[in-house]
Amino acid sequence: MATKPIVKKSCGSCDFRKPSPPVKKPETINVHLNFEDALKLNAAIQEGVRRLNSYNRSTKKGKNAALCLAVFLGKNRITVTEVNLAP
Repeated sequence: MATKPIVKKSCGSCDFRKPSPPVKKPETINVHLNFEDALKLNAAIQEGVRRLNSYNRSTKKGKNAALCLAVFLGKNRITVTEVNLAP
């Protein structure tokens, strides 16, 4: 009996050093990453893009597939997740 593979919700994540400028209600923030965390973020984005590339872009599911880059300022954490842009 075949079982379904486990699907992760997140493509990956990494920590970051600090937001710049200090956050109140920013229009833009700069995220400072050391080399190891930059590699983790790169790997997470690449994994997400590979997942998106596996979809047939001529279908609604393929056209609406996207990545979400979530920055958690309180935890100094960034995650990359797959999302659907359809309402």
